[in-house]
Amino acid sequence: MIRNLAYYLLPLNVLIDTLLLFAEQLTWLPLVRAGFLVVLLGLVFVRYDNHSRHYSAILVFIVYCLAQLLFVSNPEKSLNVTLKICLSIGSFAIGYRLFNNTEQLRKLSVSVVWVYFILAVNFVLSQVFQLGQSLYSEESAFRVGNLDDAWNVFTYSVLMAPFVLHFLKDSKPLRWLTYIGSVMNGLLVVISIKRIAILGLITGTGIRWMNGTRLKTILSSIFILLIGTALLLPAFEDTIMKRIEARSDRFEAGALEREGRFMESQYVWEEVFSFDNTPKSLFGLEGFYSVGNYADGRFGERQLHVDYNLIVNTIGLVGLLLYLAIFIQLAKRMRRLKRDHSSTGLILHSTFWMLLLNQFITSFAGQMYHISYRLIVFVFMGAILGTLYSTSDANISRVQR
Repeated sequence: MIRNLAYYLLPLNVLIDTLLLFAEQLTWLPLVRAGFLVVLLGLVFVRYDNHSRHYSAILVFIVYCLAQLLFVSNPEKSLNVTLKICLSIGSFAIGYRLFNNTEQLRKLSVSVVWVYFILAVNFVLSQVFQLGQSLYSEESAFRVGNLDDAWNVFTYSVLMAPFVLHFLKDSKPLRWLTYIGSVMNGLLVVISIKRIAILGLITGTGIRWMNGTRLKTILSSIFILLIGTALLLPAFEDTIMKRIEARSDRFEAGALEREGRFMESQYVWEEVFSFDNTPKSLFGLEGFYSVGNYADGRFGERQLHVDYNLIVNTIGLVGLLLYLAIFIQLAKRMRRLKRDHSSTGLILHSTFWMLLLNQFITSFAGQMYHISYRLIVFVFMGAILGTLYSTSDANISRVQR
């Protein structure tokens, strides 16, 4: 039963993200999401508590973040963001324990196809009914409803396409839907003119290639993406040009130094390493709520936009070290495994390293509190590592017998 619930995890969260455009009318929706994730994670932790050593750094980080809530100045806001961050990171355990063989990975891949479908329907409905805002220009032909600040969902769904295609190779309809969905969402990322989202596509593909994906697979994926883009791009050429023009100031000399992300970083890290307030430098004590908590409040109601700034400012240097310890532990776990050079082994290893390393790039745009894309990252990392360890343990058992 637990596994059946988990199969709906990714598409359900993306669907909720789209529906939150009507948050004033659907005030109960965030509670449903939080309740679903808490129950699912609770069931996994209770049933598989003896396996927690494989992701102990995640548990330590979550406990540390929850303990922070005892000291925060705005409990409601801190709890809201802390739950989003901890639940998405904790979803690693869901992937690790519930999707640990190739058949389960196949079913999990189907859920990504549903994500493509939901994103496509959201885009079409947003155009027809003019839902959401049109960023950077008054051009009304490009809207994505409530997802105008959630581009990493598009980026990571596209990056998962080679994985999905591999595990759905026996289903032509699902493969075609994957091709169409990944090309369409890749094009939307390009049209968005969101630099980190676009960079994430490039670096994610590069990391996958450097970690063993066969060149033929990479080239065929790029070819399909280019063909699809060439066919669809003319319909959006005018929109793209207007959006580029509206963002032209971002590409001028000295533009980086004028950006909020750059300026906030200077203030945050200078304050942290000054140790003028030692408890704040070490522990933050604001539980992911950064409004008014940096640069003496001169940024007003602006939340910190870079994940690393948010972490060190609100849960301190200790929190940052505990956060980084998660990825160090997962990397060590993967490196202990013997490299499998089969097609399945290559796709598992390359996807794992792509997800683990590429999220560091994405974090420069912030959004670690956006649940859906973080679920894609952590659920699949957990599922891949769980599958490889299950296979490794099975092989050891056969040898011992």
